[in-house]
Amino acid sequence: MWVAGEGVRVRRDEVASPLSRGEGNPVWRPGAPVKLAALRGEVVAFQVVVTAGEEPLTGLEIAVGPLAHEGGAPTRLDVERFVQHYVEVRARSRNEERPPESLGWTPGARPADDEVQGWVPDALIPVDGSGTGGEKAAPPGAAGGRALPWPLAVAPRQNGAAWVDVTVPEDAAAGMYRGVVRVGAASAASGELSRIDLELTVVDAVLPYRPVSFFAFYEPYQMGNRLGDKTASGATASEPAVWQLLHRHHVDALPPLTRPEEIARMRAALDGTLFTEAHGYRGPGAGVGPEVLALGTYGDLGNPTPEALARAEALAAQVPAAIKDVFVYAIDEQCDSPRGPAWRKLLRGSPIAGRVKVGHTCHRDPSRQDVDLVMVPANRFEVATARAARAQGTEVWVYNGTLPQAGTFMIDAPITSLMADGWIAASYPVGRWFLWEVGFWHDGNRGGKGPIDPFAQPENFHNNDGDACLGDGMLLYPGTQVGKFAEGSFGLPGVLPSLRLKALRRGIQDAGYAALARAARASEVDAILAKVIPAALDDADVERPATWSREGAAFAAARDALRAMIPAGAVMDQATARQVLADAAAARVARRSGAEGSQGKGKLRVVWLVGAVAASLVVLAAVLAVVAQVRRARRKA
Repeated sequence: MWVAGEGVRVRRDEVASPLSRGEGNPVWRPGAPVKLAALRGEVVAFQVVVTAGEEPLTGLEIAVGPLAHEGGAPTRLDVERFVQHYVEVRARSRNEERPPESLGWTPGARPADDEVQGWVPDALIPVDGSGTGGEKAAPPGAAGGRALPWPLAVAPRQNGAAWVDVTVPEDAAAGMYRGVVRVGAASAASGELSRIDLELTVVDAVLPYRPVSFFAFYEPYQMGNRLGDKTASGATASEPAVWQLLHRHHVDALPPLTRPEEIARMRAALDGTLFTEAHGYRGPGAGVGPEVLALGTYGDLGNPTPEALARAEALAAQVPAAIKDVFVYAIDEQCDSPRGPAWRKLLRGSPIAGRVKVGHTCHRDPSRQDVDLVMVPANRFEVATARAARAQGTEVWVYNGTLPQAGTFMIDAPITSLMADGWIAASYPVGRWFLWEVGFWHDGNRGGKGPIDPFAQPENFHNNDGDACLGDGMLLYPGTQVGKFAEGSFGLPGVLPSLRLKALRRGIQDAGYAALARAARASEVDAILAKVIPAALDDADVERPATWSREGAAFAAARDALRAMIPAGAVMDQATARQVLADAAAARVARRSGAEGSQGKGKLRVVWLVGAVAASLVVLAAVLAVVAQVRRARRKA
């Protein structure tokens, strides 16, 4: 048995990982206890890996003993265990005509095959009946066709692993907590195979909830089809579980809303009461509602007619006042469409004009878009055009991500990819960050190939442009599957998290570290942010890999450095955290502007070629690059 931290993904056949010897492992080395640290209000995690020798291991139980405070404080630290489910990555995310390119990366930033192929863990199967966002029972007749992976079985010369979340309440006593990690197996003569001491240091400071803003779309009607728990409305009965699970990871859920009764259905989520113990919720952001809500997601309200306006007004009347940003999502990635400007014009005479904005997704200069809000794909975001748009009153956010400009959804990318997004949001002026889907198990695009069993097939996305993706828009997994995939069902309630969702949470929490530390030591924190994320968004060189580390140890070292700078007793509300990080982003932009003024923007080199033919090739290449970037921005089609 050995232990790894949050920033790594250990493949099933990776039995000789240097991490197992303590090399590059920030939380454990042989003969020593597991050493973790956390702020109050944080969820800290680790992985327990069991490697079988020449004989299989069966009936494995991985237990984490109660964590007791050194001074006897009665603080309860919730421990949740998950078994890591492996899926085989063979074919990569790609474009069929240009295989090195994909929606997840440019050719120059494509992760190497030997780093991401093989049997890869992603879905996390809860052991303790928790971790799915809710405690409701599985739907009637939904017994699993796929055996639950607990107790754990490990084949010869393979790994089996558990993910462990430890939730530290905001009112936890600071100091050292000690416990034991035990692995036992019925097939072992002694019963207990191994044990490792665990030490968790809780720091006297409170992590701000949602220090940077991420929100993610989910489709409750498609989920109801897969989970087999449709309500009278057609939506999944697991909708509250989706909200709770995303909320635990500092992510707002974004539902499709076209009718007032849909808002009534999710009232508890919108006003924050769903995230309280009265509704079975224990975790970060207790009682905190979402910050953003779209009316008619992906253009579902249609053209701006008087009838559509009446629907928008009826919806807006039901939205809790505490939700900060409410917008009509006029259309998706059709920058030339008149729909957004027409909706904006129509709303000017409406009583909801001051409350509801009009927005759309678009890859072009947001300062030239006649809407209130432009969501720009991360691979097309430019600091200068965003600044110009904001100066004239247009809000600019980012969405999705493509390496090397931002992290990517894809399973066949390093696990630090989505972790990096939290750091990017902490040090660039991105506004909010939109993720296009979390449960895309049905591959329903034009050009899609239909529903998949995500536990058996990671390739879940296809379109008419020839793109194929592994895990795109799929941060959650179905606890139960009915119909053609019933044989692959675990028969569990609700939805299940993924390693990638955990990585996103880690990056968002790290942004909270940066905010707390920067309030005391701004220049030092800015240097750490620049070291972890040397270049992203329009700073990135699209012909090269992402500049951040593929290894979790680099992020862990930076996290430790930030933690050491946080003043004792520090508490910071969300608004202050956002402002502190906005200042960090402004400082980065100012440094970049100064560097450009003295030496020019190095990544935009112009090479003057001799001859008209060569010049034409340059123009053609530029056009193709723009076309490729636009295609990588598209998801819903």
